[in-house]
Amino acid sequence: MTTTAKPLLGPRSAGAFAVLLVLLATAAAVTAAGFLVIAATRDAADVTVYLSDPVRLDLNDRLHLPGDAVLLGDLIPVQLHVPDLPLGLRLLAHLGTVLLFLSVAVGALALAQVLRTVRAGRPFAKRNATWLAIVAVAVAVGGGIAPAVREAGAVAAVDHLGLMAQDSPFVTVMSFSLVPLLVGVVILGVAEAFRRGAAMADDVDGLV
Repeated sequence: MTTTAKPLLGPRSAGAFAVLLVLLATAAAVTAAGFLVIAATRDAADVTVYLSDPVRLDLNDRLHLPGDAVLLGDLIPVQLHVPDLPLGLRLLAHLGTVLLFLSVAVGALALAQVLRTVRAGRPFAKRNATWLAIVAVAVAVGGGIAPAVREAGAVAAVDHLGLMAQDSPFVTVMSFSLVPLLVGVVILGVAEAFRRGAAMADDVDGLV
């Protein structure tokens, strides 16, 4: 006697998750548009900077922490409000956040398309490989490029204040994480598996 294995994601669950992803994509797109409106209408921007070591040590003295308690970490992030920024620098300061939310929107919409084909019983539909490739790009942009752009905006804002000198109370950091790129590569591998699965499904249909 043969038994049918229970699917990990049934049609109803796939449809429900697809709807949730569409809602998430809509909220992310609206949020991205909101940040653009803020950048265009406000004459200031808030950026993330890090306290320099002298400031951190001075803060330790001012806090009067009990015992041997001290603030640890070379980089302590704080939000810096920068007034009177020109439009270009305001857009740059918000661009990283806009890219993040747009990446979430695009990736969620693409993944929703995949789940819709799962709900319809066609997990190896031809376009699923393309949708998954879009998800991979969205992960790489949102997780790798967006933070770097955000940090570049912070550097530009601090430089506008004339606080890039060696004795500045703030430190700006330019970094790039490879983790989102590696996750994107893994998703591309899954996309290739779906592409080959679609090709095999076409071959089987041709033999029937």
